[in-house]
Amino acid sequence: MRIKANFAGILLPALFIIGILISSALGYWKTEGSKNPAKYTAGIFEGQANPADIRGSYSFSDLEKAFDIPVATLSKAYGFSGSENPAEIKVKDFEAMYGIIGDMEIGTDSMRLFVALYNGLPYEPESDTALPQPAWNILKKEGATDTAILEIYGSRVVSLESFDTSGNNTLTETEHDETESVIKGKTTFSELLDWGLSKEQINGILGIEMGATGITVRDFCSDQGIEFSTVKEPLQELLDNM
Repeated sequence: MRIKANFAGILLPALFIIGILISSALGYWKTEGSKNPAKYTAGIFEGQANPADIRGSYSFSDLEKAFDIPVATLSKAYGFSGSENPAEIKVKDFEAMYGIIGDMEIGTDSMRLFVALYNGLPYEPESDTALPQPAWNILKKEGATDTAILEIYGSRVVSLESFDTSGNNTLTETEHDETESVIKGKTTFSELLDWGLSKEQINGILGIEMGATGITVRDFCSDQGIEFSTVKEPLQELLDNM
């Protein structure tokens, strides 16, 4: 049976829209700008928003809606209480404002850990993820986490008192152990190559040509508008599987 062209022109868009509606109802359809984190699919937390899915593009307002943590609390935890519009602050701003303090980092993963501890949800942070002192104080006072669990992360707490908010931290940084193939904020492209990754592998993760070998991966990502954590994890996975 032949379908007339004008009828097909109406039918195909209609089928496309119906497909989107069905996918949306089933939870499969997400627009690129969606700020609805994935949910736990099993266990006692099934159906709750999973902090592991927090992205750098999430604002404090998005987090408040998804995890029921007030914008004021999030702002205080990360030193943005004096901001004119804290609801619009994005998680990815941490990497630009704080970044590396000593051998620890305040970035997207720090917010994932804070949200998890605040709501008593399971989450395994990266080895160099830090918690600001104000966030730690809030967790001890308001967080839903068991004290024993919370104390596990006590060594990750860093002070912001002597931090230069221009982005250059004034705290003493410890030397990076070059014998460990662990990607941190101070890791350069040269180190990645020395550890055995090829330029092709690095470029494949970045999606563009890597920078000069002496540049840190984090600084390169910042200059290119790339979220460091989205590059760090797959690069580390390559190293771990070598």
